[in-house]
Amino acid sequence: MLKFFILLISSILFFNACSIKNPLSKKSKISYIDCPKTLILAPGSKISNDQFSMTLNKDYSISCYLPEPDSKEVVFEYNYSIETTYKTPSLKIENIEFIVFITNKNEDLKVHEKTFIKDIEVNLPEDEISEPFTQITNLSDKIFLDQKLYENGVKTFLAIN
Repeated sequence: MLKFFILLISSILFFNACSIKNPLSKKSKISYIDCPKTLILAPGSKISNDQFSMTLNKDYSISCYLPEPDSKEVVFEYNYSIETTYKTPSLKIENIEFIVFITNKNEDLKVHEKTFIKDIEVNLPEDEISEPFTQITNLSDKIFLDQKLYENGVKTFLAIN
């Protein structure tokens, strides 16, 4: 009987150690791919007026992947931050557009454009706001692009407006 349990336990450990796929597993099969060259457009990196200035931070990150191995779309996931400096105290919500342009590799044809509307608001009580007040807001957005366009080679450009 003891030999049976030892054999059973060692068999289970052996099968778990081998890389046998579980056909009932529901884990996602994400395939990460190389991200295209991405640049922030200089004229679109800052918004400024009498009350505030907003800057698209250069410390953004981009993840590129196929959600499934046989997927026809590539996902570009952007994680970025907006630095807002209020020159005068304000609790007003500011709307900005985060714009992503995707061009072919030669940059002579725009193949995709997506605009995300974002609300930036002050996260301090009115009595605690000092002049000038700086706040960093972290944001995230996704773009879906046809895999054939991606395979032909693309470049991405970021801007705020």
